[in-house]
Amino acid sequence: MSEFRGMQAGDILSLRTSNGASEQIGSRKRALKDIEDDDYERTASTTSCGDPVRLSWSSDSDDRGSVETTREQAASVVKHGKRRLTRKKSRNEEPTAVPTYINARRQKFDQATKDPHNLALPPNYDGILDLSNDFLDAEDVRPQFKMAPNGAFQDIWLSKSLGIIPAPIAQFLRSYQVDGVAKMHEKFVFQQGMILGDDMGLGKTVQVIAFLTVAFGKSADSRDRLRMRLMRRHERWYPKVLIICPGTLIRNWERELNTWGWWTIEVFHGTKKYDILSTARQGRLEIMLTTYKTYDIYESEINLVEWDCVVADECHLIKESEADVTKAMAKVNSLCRIGLTGTAIQNSYEDMWSILNWANPGMIGDKKTWIKKISKPLKAGQSHAATWAELKLGRSTAASLVTNLLPRFFLRRTKALIADQLPKKRDMVVFCPLTTLQTEAYANYMQPSDGQRFAKLVSPCICCDKKNPNPKCESCKTAKSDQSEHFFRKCVNGLHLANHLAYVIPRNEDSPPEREKAVAVLKQCLPDKWQKYYKRSPLVNYADPELCGKWKALQNLLKLWKKNEDKVLIFSYSTKLLNMLDTLLTSNGNYSFCRLDGSMNYEDRQKQVDKFNADSNMFIFLLSTRAGGLGLNIVSANRVVIWDPNWNPTYDLQAQDRAFRLGQYRDVEVYRLVSAGTIEEIVYARQIYKQQQANIGYTASNERRYFDGVMGEAEKKGEIFGSKNMFTFDKENVMLKKIVNKTNVAEALTAEIAGLRVAEINVDDGTTVAADEAEVKHLLEDDTNKDLDDEVAKRNFMNLTRSDRSRKSDRTDPITAILNHVGVKYVHNNSEVIGSSKVEEEISKKALEAGHEGQQVRPFEASDPGEFFFRPPMDVRRRQFNSMAKAFGFKSPTDFALHVERMKQHERRDLLEEFYTTKLTSIELR
Repeated sequence: MSEFRGMQAGDILSLRTSNGASEQIGSRKRALKDIEDDDYERTASTTSCGDPVRLSWSSDSDDRGSVETTREQAASVVKHGKRRLTRKKSRNEEPTAVPTYINARRQKFDQATKDPHNLALPPNYDGILDLSNDFLDAEDVRPQFKMAPNGAFQDIWLSKSLGIIPAPIAQFLRSYQVDGVAKMHEKFVFQQGMILGDDMGLGKTVQVIAFLTVAFGKSADSRDRLRMRLMRRHERWYPKVLIICPGTLIRNWERELNTWGWWTIEVFHGTKKYDILSTARQGRLEIMLTTYKTYDIYESEINLVEWDCVVADECHLIKESEADVTKAMAKVNSLCRIGLTGTAIQNSYEDMWSILNWANPGMIGDKKTWIKKISKPLKAGQSHAATWAELKLGRSTAASLVTNLLPRFFLRRTKALIADQLPKKRDMVVFCPLTTLQTEAYANYMQPSDGQRFAKLVSPCICCDKKNPNPKCESCKTAKSDQSEHFFRKCVNGLHLANHLAYVIPRNEDSPPEREKAVAVLKQCLPDKWQKYYKRSPLVNYADPELCGKWKALQNLLKLWKKNEDKVLIFSYSTKLLNMLDTLLTSNGNYSFCRLDGSMNYEDRQKQVDKFNADSNMFIFLLSTRAGGLGLNIVSANRVVIWDPNWNPTYDLQAQDRAFRLGQYRDVEVYRLVSAGTIEEIVYARQIYKQQQANIGYTASNERRYFDGVMGEAEKKGEIFGSKNMFTFDKENVMLKKIVNKTNVAEALTAEIAGLRVAEINVDDGTTVAADEAEVKHLLEDDTNKDLDDEVAKRNFMNLTRSDRSRKSDRTDPITAILNHVGVKYVHNNSEVIGSSKVEEEISKKALEAGHEGQQVRPFEASDPGEFFFRPPMDVRRRQFNSMAKAFGFKSPTDFALHVERMKQHERRDLLEEFYTTKLTSIELR
């Protein structure tokens, strides 16, 4: 704030009570006075709503002088090279450091607000006759929606911040949205920051617009278009707001702002950027919109303006503390910083620290302390191999984070709030087998001997050891660079092979260097057959079912969904793969489809969405997982296919939300395709890991502990971290099934020892798909099964997720039959894997209750029964030991005891796992 008001809180209260709560829309239309100031000049630029949004001032000599001043202040950094050079120097400082001008503003504000009437209360319009309380007709208010409102047409009083949500807006807000508006306005009044972390689809944009309406003291009617000019004429304080967002969302913000009210908006872009900054400094705009990229370039100039509030949409984009845009955003010249994101924790807990520290600089502590006190305990406590002490520290840290720290700066609500307004959703993960040819190619490329190359590259010289490379040795630097490049290329090509073998076959449009690299990979994959596929046309390779196990499954599923009149979204993060699917669907000729990817502009994207939603004959929509932003509402689709899992789980979750959101009336079924035994399993397993970590950070959830590994800990790589795990190929087994079963076995043992009902524990959390071959053919023949009703299709995986395996369906589920036909042997429901269990809840409870400081005993493993928290009775131990001796073919328990005594600890664990997964049926276990 550049100045502070001597406004009385009582005046605000009485003014808003008389002008707001008692105001109702009448039939008499007020004749709005057309105000024409000499120093204002409208431009012809308008929005799609027909309202002028860009204003310029040309006849005021002071304005021209101010523009020149702004130009002169930025003259030294106008040229791109100088700008970048200057910025790089300034960014060598500690990224967490609070800029001096922010500290100065904070001190000035705190000093002024010793008198509470100098808080950033809504502007005082008392005595401005042109804004008097006259009645207006219905068309003079915004928003104008055909749908029925959620509440009564009355203002909502925000008692903690002396603000009012005007009735035209308040009637369309849900209760949780009102809470979000109240929280943001309270932060604005006290000039503090916060993060609004609601799930996608809960209306974060609408909440911000409602909050701004309150902050500006607007009434959501046509008088709002006059407020800025009248306040400037009366020389009263009036807010200035900066909104920073990705480029694809600029138009969305403009549209939404003008849907919900009257705003004077400037878009910081083009040749008039300095004129716009001068306009902002003089208070002649309400909101300035810009993108992260533009802000990063013009940060020093934009921050010449003292903004009363800065809103950062998709603020998770500034999670990397060392990134240029993050360092630039740290210099935002505003005390009130509002961040919007549905994914505050994407990859690690440091993501949350970055955005919380941006919103409230200097108030969260430094990053090193955050890692030591929060990140490390939470990650260590989530390990399957965590000790009692680690588990206790992890669970207590999560509880402290969620109950003490986050409520001050972070507000998050989930779709559980609107679950009663949404249909059902099943999120199934299908582990597709590779074809015979794919298996051969993948096995050849992921040769175990190739791992030796990494070992040699780690320590290439005798001048140093592999843990302490010599920073001055050029040979070491080159080797490290080669290692990173080789590792990355190995990962990428492994993912390509897991998706479609045609990925690594050169195309005519490839450049000579690209073709050369592709041929080298193809020769390594198929040393005796590469020429056959190299010479074939791309269309033949794309359509060959032996080149892609996933396509075998999908093309059969499409036949079924087409019969059932479903509509399908197919997501992939690879444009090349979308091109393949595009070609396949075009050559098929039976399926109409649309396509959207990152190369399309906003208008073309929206046209494709509207076309798909409006045309009932449109069957398939191909979309890039990474393309989108707000506005991609595709509720006409009820089937979602995610072709390839992304390292970042939020991409896949947001892809599902394109169809599963308010306005969807059919049950939604999601099918994530994962190539079994390949690097894709590691990708998906890390998705589970990251989702669990996010849930712990948000809600202190007692997540089930599947993985031994701890992200970022070199000595605790476990099953899903490190190059060895990523490049291991097990064509016979589904790695994740083994990991899930390991946890289930451990929980089953713990449950029996603790006296819980073991029947509640599903020892095989995954499901084997089984169906008759005759039934498969019956389902897939084009001219049969005409009477396949929608109810059968809606059941889909119900049989696969039943805990009672003895029950059989009257008729083979069609999805089950199709997946069995293409060799799928394992599926599971992602929503059932994520979360807690009764046993985990009990273990966590006991860990918090007892004193385990310093104890290295593990809840799921103990060498001395006396040290095990759930000490089993002697008859239970004797009965199980005798059963194991018999199951493994020993003549007597004594012989088995001698055998076990010679085994190592990990061999005993493997023996237990084998016993409970293969040697003992679930009925015997009970």
